[in-house]
Amino acid sequence: MEEDTEYLKLPLEDRCVHKLWKARLSGYEECTKHFPKITDERSPEFNRFAPLMKKFVTDSNAVAQEKALDAVLAFVENAHVAGRTAGDCTSGIVQKCLAAPKRGTQEKALEILLMYCEIEKYEVVQEELMKGFTQKNPKVVVGCVHAITTALREFGPKVINPKPLIKQMHTLLEDRDKNVREEGKKLVIEMYRWIRQALKPQLSSLKPVQIQELEAEFEKFGSEKVVQTRFLRSQQDLKAKMEAQDDEDGDEDEDEEVNVPDIDPYDLMEPVDILSKLPKDFYEKVEAKKWQERKEAVELLHPLTQNPRLEQGDYHDLMKALRKIISKDTNVMIVAQAGLCVAGLAKGLKKKFTPFALSFTETILEKFREKKISVVTAMREAIDAVYQTTNIEAIQETVSSALANKNPQVKAETAAFLARALCYCTPAILNKKLVKVITTDLLKGLNESDPTVRDNCCEALGVALKVVGEKQMMVIIADVDNLKMQKIKEAAEKAEIKVKISAPKAKKAGTSKKEELKQATASPTSGPNKVVRGGGKRASSAGPIRGKKPTGGKGGKGGGGGGGGGSALEECKEAEISIEEALEKAGEMLPEDVISGVTDPNWKTRLGAVESFTSILKSMDRSEIPTQAFVRILAQKPGFRDNNFQVLKLKLEALKNLAENSEFTRRSGEVCIQELVEKLGDPKNGPLCGEVLIAMAEAAKLQWVGPEVMTRAFEQKSPKVQEVALKWLADAITDFGFVLQPKALIGDIKKALAHTNPGVRTSGITLCGTIYLYMGATLRVFFEDEKTALLQQIDTEFERLTGTTPPPPIRGLNRDSSTDNDGDDDDVDAKQAVINVQDLVPRMNISEQLSSTLFTELADKNWKVRNEALQKVANIISEAKFIKGDIGELPTSLCARMNDTNKNLALEALRITASLAVSLGPHCKPHTRNIVPGMLTALGDSKQNIRQQAMSTLNSWVEQAGLKETIDGEVFADALKSGSPFLKSELFIWMAEKLKDAPPKGVNKEELHACTQYLFMALEDRNVDVRKGASEAVLPFMIHLGYEGMLKHTSKVKPSSKNTVMQALEKAKPNLPAKPQPKPKGSTSGIGGPSGRSGGYMDRQQGGAAAGGKGGTPTGKKGLRAPSATRAGTAGGRKDSEDVDTSPLLQVNNLKQQRATDEQRLRVLRWDFSTPRPEFITQLKDQMTTAGMNRQLTSNMFHQDFKFHIKAIDALNEDLNSNLPACIANLDLILKWLTIRFFDTNPSVIMKAMDYLQQVFQFVSEDGYHLLDTEANCFLPFLVTKFGDPKDSIRGPARNIAKLICNIYPASKVSPYMLEGLKAKNARQRAECLEAIGSLIDVYGMPVCQPSPGVALKEIAKQIADRDNSVRNAALNSLVQVYFREGEKVFKLVGNLSDKDMSLLEERIKRAAKNRPVIKKPPVEPEVPTVRGGAAAGRPNRVIPTAAQPAPALVRDREGSAGGAASGEQSSLLKRFGLRNQQQQQQPGSANAPFKIDYGLIEKLLEDNGNSDKPQYSIEEIPDMASLLNYKPVCPTPASRITRPGFSSVPRPVTSASPVEAEGAAQAINMVISQVATPDANTVITALSQLDEVLQSEERCYQLAPHVDQLLIVATLQYRLVLNTKMANPNVNKEECIKIYRSLTNCLMVIFTNKQLGTKATRDVLRDVVHVLIHILLDPRLSQLEDGPQIIRAINVLVVRIVEKAQFTHIFSALLKLLHESVGSGGGCKFTELVMKCNWKIIRILPSRTNDLDLDQILFDVHNFLVAYPVSSWAERPSDTPLRTMKTVIHTLCKEYGTTILSHFSKIDNAHGSELHKFLTKALRKPKTDDDGGIGDSNRLAAAQVTNDSADSGKSPKRLSKTAHNTLSEIFRKIGSKENTKEGLIQLYEFKQKHPEADIEPFLRKSSQFFQNYIERGLKRVEMERQAEGKVASSPASENGSNSAGPLASIQVPDTANFNMNDLVDQFKSIAARAGFDNTYIDSAVKDICSTEKEVKGDITEYIKSLTTVEQTMDQYGSHDQ
Repeated sequence: MEEDTEYLKLPLEDRCVHKLWKARLSGYEECTKHFPKITDERSPEFNRFAPLMKKFVTDSNAVAQEKALDAVLAFVENAHVAGRTAGDCTSGIVQKCLAAPKRGTQEKALEILLMYCEIEKYEVVQEELMKGFTQKNPKVVVGCVHAITTALREFGPKVINPKPLIKQMHTLLEDRDKNVREEGKKLVIEMYRWIRQALKPQLSSLKPVQIQELEAEFEKFGSEKVVQTRFLRSQQDLKAKMEAQDDEDGDEDEDEEVNVPDIDPYDLMEPVDILSKLPKDFYEKVEAKKWQERKEAVELLHPLTQNPRLEQGDYHDLMKALRKIISKDTNVMIVAQAGLCVAGLAKGLKKKFTPFALSFTETILEKFREKKISVVTAMREAIDAVYQTTNIEAIQETVSSALANKNPQVKAETAAFLARALCYCTPAILNKKLVKVITTDLLKGLNESDPTVRDNCCEALGVALKVVGEKQMMVIIADVDNLKMQKIKEAAEKAEIKVKISAPKAKKAGTSKKEELKQATASPTSGPNKVVRGGGKRASSAGPIRGKKPTGGKGGKGGGGGGGGGSALEECKEAEISIEEALEKAGEMLPEDVISGVTDPNWKTRLGAVESFTSILKSMDRSEIPTQAFVRILAQKPGFRDNNFQVLKLKLEALKNLAENSEFTRRSGEVCIQELVEKLGDPKNGPLCGEVLIAMAEAAKLQWVGPEVMTRAFEQKSPKVQEVALKWLADAITDFGFVLQPKALIGDIKKALAHTNPGVRTSGITLCGTIYLYMGATLRVFFEDEKTALLQQIDTEFERLTGTTPPPPIRGLNRDSSTDNDGDDDDVDAKQAVINVQDLVPRMNISEQLSSTLFTELADKNWKVRNEALQKVANIISEAKFIKGDIGELPTSLCARMNDTNKNLALEALRITASLAVSLGPHCKPHTRNIVPGMLTALGDSKQNIRQQAMSTLNSWVEQAGLKETIDGEVFADALKSGSPFLKSELFIWMAEKLKDAPPKGVNKEELHACTQYLFMALEDRNVDVRKGASEAVLPFMIHLGYEGMLKHTSKVKPSSKNTVMQALEKAKPNLPAKPQPKPKGSTSGIGGPSGRSGGYMDRQQGGAAAGGKGGTPTGKKGLRAPSATRAGTAGGRKDSEDVDTSPLLQVNNLKQQRATDEQRLRVLRWDFSTPRPEFITQLKDQMTTAGMNRQLTSNMFHQDFKFHIKAIDALNEDLNSNLPACIANLDLILKWLTIRFFDTNPSVIMKAMDYLQQVFQFVSEDGYHLLDTEANCFLPFLVTKFGDPKDSIRGPARNIAKLICNIYPASKVSPYMLEGLKAKNARQRAECLEAIGSLIDVYGMPVCQPSPGVALKEIAKQIADRDNSVRNAALNSLVQVYFREGEKVFKLVGNLSDKDMSLLEERIKRAAKNRPVIKKPPVEPEVPTVRGGAAAGRPNRVIPTAAQPAPALVRDREGSAGGAASGEQSSLLKRFGLRNQQQQQQPGSANAPFKIDYGLIEKLLEDNGNSDKPQYSIEEIPDMASLLNYKPVCPTPASRITRPGFSSVPRPVTSASPVEAEGAAQAINMVISQVATPDANTVITALSQLDEVLQSEERCYQLAPHVDQLLIVATLQYRLVLNTKMANPNVNKEECIKIYRSLTNCLMVIFTNKQLGTKATRDVLRDVVHVLIHILLDPRLSQLEDGPQIIRAINVLVVRIVEKAQFTHIFSALLKLLHESVGSGGGCKFTELVMKCNWKIIRILPSRTNDLDLDQILFDVHNFLVAYPVSSWAERPSDTPLRTMKTVIHTLCKEYGTTILSHFSKIDNAHGSELHKFLTKALRKPKTDDDGGIGDSNRLAAAQVTNDSADSGKSPKRLSKTAHNTLSEIFRKIGSKENTKEGLIQLYEFKQKHPEADIEPFLRKSSQFFQNYIERGLKRVEMERQAEGKVASSPASENGSNSAGPLASIQVPDTANFNMNDLVDQFKSIAARAGFDNTYIDSAVKDICSTEKEVKGDITEYIKSLTTVEQTMDQYGSHDQ
């Protein structure tokens, strides 16, 4: 028994290969259970079992084998690597399972095969099963055939290819085993079910009996509907679609058409190679002189061409011979036979005949002149077969030429052919353009004398009428007489259309709106004309086909013809009028003498007539002018060929007026354009002709005018006309944009370059240069065959324009739709549509030339053969220039040759590949995986020239295909895995270079992840170059994968190597670039309102992008859920696993704790922002990806379209019930994403989010979950902002969510967020927060008042003075709840209130006390598990909730502002409307109604107020700022009302102006400030100039005080817009940027000069302002502009002004915060240095500004810095200057505040254990000596670095000797020390006496002016003492450090008897004030001095000396000032 169970102790994989079958059985059973439990399909666990799968299926024990098959099935269903095992497993199943004796084994084996098919390995399965057909065991053959039949039945022919099965069909049906024949018969029947009639031609070789049996079986199917029943993983969307179709009632035929694949019998036939069967002398006989030999050769060819399918090959010689016979042979029999041969070739080659179709069409149509019926019949058959290989559009010009042939028989046969060809057309093929051209040509045939021509034309017109319908045709053939019209309609009735014209399906009842939108988007519409601006989206580049008349625009032979890349130019709908009709219409408008005078022979008469015509024209309205009639009047002879230049000039001006101011169409242009072109060369009126043509192009489109001008110009003999026309077209393209077809333009340029006149050639080169601006280097290829001299001139022109961007179009953008002539809205968005230049390039298909023979030669063993083959490929590519993507096996062959043993061939293969990339352009992307491995292998070659060429080739490929497509498919990972050191070193350096500048979405991160492990291995490679390359690549990899992403791969690194890898990662981490600034959105540009068109344009662009979305995104909700239990989570398919991800939406994991720890330790950004910045969104995406959230869900969450956000919320809501643990595990991520959605402008998303949040918190509450601090910190502050939402449908759920959160999170930690919400400007939010606080106090009692009741209630009490009534009432109600709990103690807790506020509170308490409720016991708050490491400390701009404290902490009380409403304001308001007071009606302490004020009711009451005499104001009526300055109040004060959310609610300054005036002024200021944020420079400058007028007015500038923050925010936005967008855009004029900078800086300078305004700026706003100003100072582009240095100086002064003039606490805190952020973000050293300089400036002025300093806030900021960056962490940093700056701040504060500083820790939790407390106690404990333990050093360091910037640039003084210099240094050190100050001064005096030539200015320059004055006074005092005493005194400093030196010693006490105390007091006050002491201290000191005077009776000298220590302290820091 022990032996039997011993194997159970073995690992699972060992059991599966154990020699005992029972052990294997046990392993198989456990594997079957184990595989489905692995949630990650890419788990390494599967990799261990993959090699064992073949052993599973070939187990020798039948019982174990059956269980093994179960395990294999589970493996294939769940493992991503299962595809690799398909070949081996299928082979094993064929050998061992399909013929197994057990039925269960066979069934399970079949299920495994079908599952392999489902995971996209159907090709491997089919191949292995077909190999089984050759097995000797008939049972195996039967099993294989049965398996293939089953797979075909379930998956259909699109998966199981029937073509190879048809080849085996005969073998199976003729097998000697009966069972094989039966299964083969079933297979044939199953194939017939799917492909129907396409199979029957293949049955012809079977026995008649077999055919009869099969036909009988076929008849049983009838019209049975065939439906695919099983789907691939990539076909899940098709499955959903079919399920939806099953639920709908539809036509069965339509469904069958959808589901049955269209298989052409041609594809199932074997191709026949007829070229090899031709006799060797065939071509000699074809061209023989004897007709018998020619006939023999053709008759020999004819049977060969009758094969139904022909092998592709080089048919050029054969086609050339047949075309020559048809066109030139005189023997009609040979011609007829040749025609039949052409028909056979066309049918056998089908689309491969297309290259020859056009030439044969022209030849055959010309041959129709032959009268022999045999020839005509053969030509008909030939041209009908040829047409099947091409299309009507391709041969239209040829057909038009044939219809214009003089031979009536050619016309008749051409018309008959056209009638037959049109039967194969659909309305989509036969578009308006083609219909117009073809119909015009056929209408001419209706008037022919030959009846056959007329009848055939009628027949062709009838077919066209039936195809396109009467509505479209009747417009064109309306003028046909009735008899001919009758014939046309009869022909239409008889016509038989050979293709199915699908009518639009009726909309089904169940069609959803999304489906309708999708169908509307997919419907083909004529796109707008595109403007080429150097690339962009792909667009159709089809141009119009040229007709013989200029109605449709001429193409082909010259001119642009049609829109460049846009839709075809539509025909003009205006009818052409005759000259008689024109005279009649003009006679109604013009006098008779004017009409007749225009054609008068006397030029003076003509001159007067045209002048009269012009004056009448100008007086007419646009809609009244009959344009075409007027143009025809002007064009009457002599028309525009008038010989008198004065008359001609007036006519041209009149024509220009018509083109600009009337409905000018192409009909009018056709009348005059020929004569205008002729006059372009006129020396006097030529320029005016050009202007007229430009005006015509503006009215009738350049797409028509441009080609017409070029065509007619080149018909002229005068080279001057051609020269001017080319210049005109170049200017027109610049004005209109590139809207012409480049192919025709290039033809015109080539004509110009070939001209004999040098002026024409020069103009052609100029036009070529203009097109180069739009097409780039691609244009150069079209001129490579030009002469060398011309090519040099073209290259010179291109080089001159290199780097120049095409100017934006200024014409053709704003045309009215009525002048479009098309009647459609084709050009509505023309200005925003662009096309890809690559689409304009005509490409050749070289697949015919890349024969199999060529590929065989490329792989030949003989190197000479391979070399010749490579040369052939090079020639093919060079001749084609630009080729299509169909290049067959060429990439694979070139890949092999790149590693050829012959290095010369390898080098040549690399060069060919580089040229192939250029020729393919973007079409090279599909071939990347086949060809890039060869380049990478060549990179590892030992020869340097091979490596260099491989690198060049790789760069060429990346340039065309893109980096993302090149680094794909694990190609790079495989190369690095097995590559040589050369390869690794080259490739890592190349990847580092490319990845560094690549955009985040431009790189395949999966491929980089695969390469990361080899990167880590290379860091310890033996080769130094490999290590160096790997080191350089670490940072670029980290830029795209992130630090965390690369850290994951370290788990796979060997322990011995981990240290090296971690060092490399840590070294690269600080160098990660800062996240890019968010791009300005279209909505931002609309802030100012008048931004106009640009805003709409951006909206359209964003709308288009949103509508596009992701093509692969499923519309149903099933796209986010697993469709089955069989791990359809891989439904995205193995081929593209990123498209669809149907894994569970949320995964259960333990990563939340790690995320909280990372955020606490600042490894990631804290979730704290005013608006979501891109770096936060990117971080959240990365965290979601790491947490394993569904990729499709993540994609929807961060989609640009809000509809996808709603879809994501719906999916999460559905998942909530079934997957609550996963929701809890990822709750922090969900909450963070929903906070981002709170910033959306679409209310439907927010309401959906609110509903979902209520569900979530309800579920987690019932589950007993407790919210973490980190989750609350990232969600509650944003939820509070929704309390102020204007929609009650959002506010209500927000209140409910806050209540639900109290069930899972302590109320004492929720209330601080509500208190923080009281700081908002939104009155509604403040009121709701107060109501929420009142409710919390009512339910949970006083512990919710945090951080202490005193602090919280004082903050609430401040709101009583709010001017908004609802806020006041809410504050009073909250305090009433406190009164019910605490009684009279509430008055003590609220602190000092104004009399008015206190009376309001007392009145409210008195009223509420009447119905005083019973005090309830507060419910127990839930305990909250906190993240290890404590709560998040140091969150900027955010309150930190803390648990309730037993005693209130010491805080600094601040009194609220006075002012408020009268006590009975609300009551009186309600009494006015006859309503009872709500406060009296309801219980004040009701817990069921925490938010009591009904805003909707009160607003309604106010709006219904019938006070008719109260004036109403609107924003539109607000005057401009100029009139605002003189605004006088005229209206009485209106009744108080609630402030609406859209208006600011700040206290108004005391002024004589009425409230109406102040409100109007505020609204006007808001409007003007909003205009500062617009992108339009003129609007910004105008708005700033208006604000400047207000700022300059002393009377009105106070009105800006409430708007200072708003103005600064908008100014910051505009600064950033210019810095990040306009300065980076080469198309923006930089002078505009300078103007904006200058205006903004001037405005801010005035604000901060005004003390009243400058102090209004808050901390966060100041931080943003300084942040952007420093970035502007560091912008290198600014210094390169002409006025840039001036702007830099102005901004420098502005920063200093802000530091000096802003509210000191706010600017100090802002700069500390900025330093904190710059250190944390790894910002540039220069940026951090400038921020530190600003802080040093603050430190310098700190002593004089202590009165304005909130010490608690500053200490809190310093504490946050030290917590985030403790002292221990600075050892690894390159510089610790920021830390030393903070130490200087601490030291300075200690010196100013002394020990009292320790009482200012109210905002810091657990302050006594912090580093800040240690530094403070250390600084206070140590004496302030020069050696102060590093703090003094840091102070000196900071000061010294500041002084470096202010070094004088003047002439340097005479240098001192080293000894003298050291002596001076020691003297100044003594002067800086308070103990040795006097000694130093004396020594300095003596030094100057000994060295009068010495210059001490360099030493003094480094100190402040105060210190310099101090030294100067000290030296004078020593000199006076020496002169008075007559001797040198050198007394050392006293031990206690007091001496008579210092500025206070300048207070002279010459004589105690004559001593005047008042003089001493005045001097003392002056010095103390300069030292920065406040008035209180000075007064106190003066009293002490006076009392001391009385005690010592006038001898106060010693007392004065004791005061010198104050000044010495200042001196110590003064010596380090700037």
